[in-house]
Amino acid sequence: MSEGALHLFDLLTWRLARALPGMRPGGHRGKMRGAGETFADLAPLIAHPDPRRIDVRRSLLDPFGTTFVRRFETRTDLTLHVLLDASASLGTGASSDRLGLAALLAAGFAEAAWRGGDWYALTATAGEDVVDEILPARRRQLGAELLERIGALRPGGEGVVGLERAAMALPANRILVVLISDFEYSADELRRILAALEPRPVLPIWLRDGGLEAPAGRLGLAEIRDPESGVRRTVLTTRKWAAQQAQAAARHRARLRSTFAEHDLAPIEIRDQLDVGALAAALEEVPL
Repeated sequence: MSEGALHLFDLLTWRLARALPGMRPGGHRGKMRGAGETFADLAPLIAHPDPRRIDVRRSLLDPFGTTFVRRFETRTDLTLHVLLDASASLGTGASSDRLGLAALLAAGFAEAAWRGGDWYALTATAGEDVVDEILPARRRQLGAELLERIGALRPGGEGVVGLERAAMALPANRILVVLISDFEYSADELRRILAALEPRPVLPIWLRDGGLEAPAGRLGLAEIRDPESGVRRTVLTTRKWAAQQAQAAARHRARLRSTFAEHDLAPIEIRDQLDVGALAAALEEVPL
């Protein structure tokens, strides 16, 4: 997909279940009380002196003669922060271009954030290093810029140290974190990242490659990396080896899903190619 396809991401919306602090106008529930369309509660006039919002019925029925005013929920904005894992495994693939998918997702979320009135930020890490960063911004052409910038990255490094540090440095309020990764690491490493992100709302997006998960099993040589230990080795590929790889990959995915569930999360899984309509539908079902 190219820059011209970014308009497809207009379908994406996100609404957090929790109310957010802040006074800047936006599309999300705010903790502040004042002018708004959504009724919040009643309060004594003496505590909130706004006679324009007196609730006549409630005031007349109060046995103590208290005059009540209606308070409304304000709306505020947030920052959608993409945390991108650009470690070396993102650059390998058999059935998909996972770096290209990551670039498209990063750009698409920037487009959707701009149209939805939210701020957008990005931190991309490779191993221990931050390889790209965008501070919170609202720019119309940011999506097109990101499509090129992320697509030009060279994935490198291993481990989750950089990702963990970036997670801990994020603001704690008025933020939605989109964690984009192939999650080619152990369940313990995933726990560290998710713990570093708490208590922020997180949307994990899992980039999977069907060819790596279920190799064809043709006779030959291949260099593989164990997702649990990180050790790389050269192996002789056979049908038996391919079947063992598929079983190991399935067990690994089950462990990671269980780890996500421990944190009340369910990742959006993208296997080989992106369907923006399916992504939009999945996003609507995520309990943010």
